[in-house]
Amino acid sequence: MRYHESMSVGLTDLREGYSERRQLLFNQFMLERDPDATLSGLTDAADDLIRQVAENHDCRTDVCLFAIGGYGRRELYPFSDIDLLFLYADSAQAEAEKTITRVLHDLWDSKLHLGHQVWSVTSLRGVTLLDFEFILALLDGRIVAGDEKVGRLALDEIMPEFVQAHGGELIEKIIEATGKRHSSYRNTIYQLEPDLKQAPGGLRDYHTGNWLLRLGVGRMDDSPPLLPHSPADVRAAHAALARLRVMLHVLRGRQQNQLTHRMQEEIARKSGYTEGSLQAGVESLMMEYFLNARILHSFCMRRIKHSKGPAGRGAELEIKPGAQWSGCSDLLAVFQRSLEEQIALSDQARSQIVEALPAVSRKLSFPDVGGAVKKIFRPRTGLYRTLTDMYELGVLELLFPEFGSIKARVVRDFYHKYTVDEHSLLAIKHIEDLLTTNDRSDLRFRSLLLESDDSELLTIALLLHDVGKSREGPHVERSTSMAAKALRRFQYEREELETVLFLIRNHLAMSSVIFRRDLDDPQVVGRFVDLVNNPSRLRLLTLMTYADIKAVAPGTLNDWKKDLLWQLYVAAYNKLTLGFGQERIEEQDVGERLLADLPPELDADDFERFLEGFPRRYLNTVPAREIYEHFRLASELTLANPVQLRLTGRDDYYELCTVTPDRYYLFAKIVGLLSYFEMNILRGYGFSNRRNTVLDLFHFHDTRRVFALNPEEKTRFLHLVKQAVGDEISVEKILAGKEQSLIFRPVGPSFAPTIHFEDEFAENYSIMEIVAPDSLGLLYRIGREISKSRCNIELVLISTEGNKAVDVFYLTLEGKKLPLELEQKLKEQIIAAIG
Repeated sequence: MRYHESMSVGLTDLREGYSERRQLLFNQFMLERDPDATLSGLTDAADDLIRQVAENHDCRTDVCLFAIGGYGRRELYPFSDIDLLFLYADSAQAEAEKTITRVLHDLWDSKLHLGHQVWSVTSLRGVTLLDFEFILALLDGRIVAGDEKVGRLALDEIMPEFVQAHGGELIEKIIEATGKRHSSYRNTIYQLEPDLKQAPGGLRDYHTGNWLLRLGVGRMDDSPPLLPHSPADVRAAHAALARLRVMLHVLRGRQQNQLTHRMQEEIARKSGYTEGSLQAGVESLMMEYFLNARILHSFCMRRIKHSKGPAGRGAELEIKPGAQWSGCSDLLAVFQRSLEEQIALSDQARSQIVEALPAVSRKLSFPDVGGAVKKIFRPRTGLYRTLTDMYELGVLELLFPEFGSIKARVVRDFYHKYTVDEHSLLAIKHIEDLLTTNDRSDLRFRSLLLESDDSELLTIALLLHDVGKSREGPHVERSTSMAAKALRRFQYEREELETVLFLIRNHLAMSSVIFRRDLDDPQVVGRFVDLVNNPSRLRLLTLMTYADIKAVAPGTLNDWKKDLLWQLYVAAYNKLTLGFGQERIEEQDVGERLLADLPPELDADDFERFLEGFPRRYLNTVPAREIYEHFRLASELTLANPVQLRLTGRDDYYELCTVTPDRYYLFAKIVGLLSYFEMNILRGYGFSNRRNTVLDLFHFHDTRRVFALNPEEKTRFLHLVKQAVGDEISVEKILAGKEQSLIFRPVGPSFAPTIHFEDEFAENYSIMEIVAPDSLGLLYRIGREISKSRCNIELVLISTEGNKAVDVFYLTLEGKKLPLELEQKLKEQIIAAIG
């Protein structure tokens, strides 16, 4: 019902009537999914209640109630605050304040979520940009109840005068605030759990664009049009995000604007996206989100660009009006010039390109433009911007329709931050950035790029390397097939075609080796060398791996991973060009060298006995100074002190060394405690000698900076390790306590773990690869089952991809490979323990 303006209604009736209207609107929304009807309906319900309360208190003179902010725009979300401004005439201050207090009390008693401000007319006349957020809210203000005369004074006089006097400063302030907001989200629309209101491409971008329009920055129907999105596109994108936000509020029953993984699943189910799998449904939902976020972000950024005027925008490339296009070559020449001269395309040029595209596409001859395409793809500053322009205007999809098949494609693996198309373009940008890098860890990769004569083949391969992700399932072979079809249209030379297809077919090869195989094993490097076959392909594949990993998410390619990638490149390059020479160093030679350089304070005979029984891999891969330090630690072992620890900070990771007599579950206990402290474990090595001394090395990242911010935690960690190894505490109980704590949050949805044994890759080890949902204590549970089977862990390689843990164990039983029956038994035990 609507409340008659002259009828006094009790608070209980008001409150109940308001609640009923809201619930009816929620129910109607879940049936019809119409955000405009819901937002305006909620606004009307709030208006009616506020007007009736004001009427009950005879609030007709000297006080005006304004709806401001989202409520003022008639966009009242289900659980957003109702922003009100009480404006009163200075001449009636005392009585006005009493009236306002009574009205506020009744509104609070009516259970309204209020955000209110009280201003006098005089104070409003003195408003400054220090009240920036209030001014923005007032830009959307409208009168709800009270003294119309006081209200019109604000709307028709005070605010117009303020905008006239300070409009330019207000525009600058809006742009500055937008920049800060965007930077807090790393300046990207690609958020795994986006904030529908504040994130780049969110609803705030739409409102920002509209504020700038209202302040005189262009028109919604600018000519040339706001390419590539029309005003209707912008409004539709706004409606789509509004629909998501309304549903999020309704389903959660409170104000929540972050589209978490759990809510993505729930909304996908409620919205009919899950005719197939839930995963596919969520990916479809998020694809739509990103498409719409792109539109709103573009709308906002183009308004900001227009606000700067011609002088602020700098030089722009124009196309003569009425220009005749003889074909696609002319069109590509425009982008080539923009790239070479580092000049952005004007809106007028963009308009003409879009207008000419249908005619150009009808007479496109791919072989005729193959050379021009390769020329554009040569890495240089501005390549990413140019390709993004080509993509935005439809030219890139015209040349490579296969790339269009992954437009805004989301693969929900909780690892890749970006959509598939943006990931591919960012990978190209990372190659471009190498040309101007000052990062010492990147200069070595820059040298590879400068040595490559066919780097345009690398960037073409990066563009197409994931096009097979247009459908579910394994993508590498599908990407290779789709790329072959695309490139054959241009009739490139056979060697060029084979190089690009080689890069795409093998773009995961180096990652697989460095993260899942023992780089210190010559056989591993030898097999990889057989794959690449020549130094030129090795350079390109190394660069492709560098760019592909770096484009997954900010920080994914850390210095440790760069070092591993470079280590494999150098080993493979040496094998290709020089050969390994003496590939395996004789144990006797290593021992003689270690004895010859032995520090004088160490006993030579005791050191020799310490080395006896350690595998050759320990002697060949651990630096001599480290071996001497391990001997010192082992020499300090006593019955009263059976555990020796050393924690060392490296450039990009920590190394934990434990020396102790052999005992069961040692590996499991240590990785369990590392997991408890939320350390990102990278690698683990296990060695033992004939004295039955066990030496374990663990490399890990302190990704949350626990040790850096709380040095006492380092001491506590080492103390707990000693207690755990000595069976004084239960690691299992410690982990269980953390899992049950209120602050613990799982990484993401679960999936069935898989275990695969590789028996042909290494001569002396059984390689067990486990892919499982990442969880607290996962390695602890795996390690316990391995210990129960009396197997030795020689090496463990650990990587995490979002919510997916990929762990590779090199295992032996009494120094040999595991029997097949033990492999099967171990597989069953581990699945039971972690599944």
